[in-house]
Amino acid sequence: MLGDLFIMAQKKVSTADGCIALTVFLLMVSQFVARISDAQAIEEAPQQEQELLREVFPEADVFSSKSGKLPHYKAYAHRKEAGLNELLGFVFMTNEVEPEEWAYSSEIEALVGLTTDGIITKVKMIDHFEPFGYFSIDPPEFVEQFTGKSILDPFEEGRDIDAVTRATITVEGAARVIRKAARQIVRQHLANQKRAEE
Repeated sequence: MLGDLFIMAQKKVSTADGCIALTVFLLMVSQFVARISDAQAIEEAPQQEQELLREVFPEADVFSSKSGKLPHYKAYAHRKEAGLNELLGFVFMTNEVEPEEWAYSSEIEALVGLTTDGIITKVKMIDHFEPFGYFSIDPPEFVEQFTGKSILDPFEEGRDIDAVTRATITVEGAARVIRKAARQIVRQHLANQKRAEE
C-alpha cells in the first residue's frame, strides 16, 4: 500500500502539485508508522481476560494488558504479511474511567469496545445495583443500541436511546457514563498521539 502511494507521489513530483503530493505522502507514512510502532511490543492481557474483551471487540486478534491514566486495554489486529500488529481500538470499564458517575443508586459497570476513531463496537453490562435495572438496562436490547454509535452522538433517552418508563434515571445514567467514558478514552488517545509526534 505504501509502495503504491510512493509511486503515485513520485509521478506527481513533476507536476505543479508535486510538493503537495509528496508532503501528503510523508504525512500518511508518519501516521501509518505511528499506528504500527505502537503495537511493536505488546504485553498481552491474560487469556481469560482476552476472551471477555473479545466479546465487545470481536475484530481484535490480541489485547494488551490494562494500562493508562484512564485504565484501558488496547485491541490489535495481526498483520501477518508485515509481521506487525495494528492498533484497532480500546476496551475499558466505564466505572474505572468515570468513577464519579452514578445512575439512580449505583455506578454502572459496563465493558465497552471502542475504535480509534470513536465508534463503539459493543457494550456488555457487567454489574450495577439499580432497582429497575432488570427491565431497563439488563436486557440485551439496551446495550445492543450502542453498537456502531459514535462518541459524537447525543446518547439521549427518547432521542437516540430508547426510553424506558419508570427507569428514566437508570437509563440516562447508563447512557451518560458510556458516552463520557468513551469520549475520555478518545481524548487520551489523541493526546498520546500528539505527544508521540512531538
